[in-house]
Amino acid sequence: MIWDKHARSWDRGYAHARAWAETHGHLAIPAAEKLDGHAVGAWAGRQRKNTKLTAAQDAKLTALDAMWRLDPDWNRSYRRMLAYLAGGGTLTGPANRTGGEADPTFRPGAWLRKQDKARTDQKLTVQQVALLETLLATRPAALAQQQSERPAEGSVTWAAEWTCDACGEGGDAQFEDGT
Repeated sequence: MIWDKHARSWDRGYAHARAWAETHGHLAIPAAEKLDGHAVGAWAGRQRKNTKLTAAQDAKLTALDAMWRLDPDWNRSYRRMLAYLAGGGTLTGPANRTGGEADPTFRPGAWLRKQDKARTDQKLTVQQVALLETLLATRPAALAQQQSERPAEGSVTWAAEWTCDACGEGGDAQFEDGT
């Protein structure tokens, strides 16, 4: 009998990651997260960087979460944005608004502004850009007219943030929240 300690170790890490995903719905596991004494966050981080994953291992992780390779902080924030929109949130309004009663610490406007800067600086992956662009596709048609308009001082619209690249215009560089 041939025993592969690496395969056994991977299977054990995967079992913990699967249990975490069943509870949380994704694999955007914080790096310091532990589950039953297993450093599942560190394990997931190593898998994101692992260039020697087999096709079967990659498929198993992808089956748990199609976005598992994305930076976990970005992944969680994107999911918070989706939840905010699903709860009736909009892509317009003050830049410093919160995610509402369901997520009062999340600030969608500030997060979107940071994503636009990261996109402009080419710091986002192709997958991240594509995911953010799907948010544009979900906005009401009435917002399309706002793309070339400057927002009122102290507020930023999604359209203004995403036209910065294309037209060089957008909101004030210094916002109320200091970002």
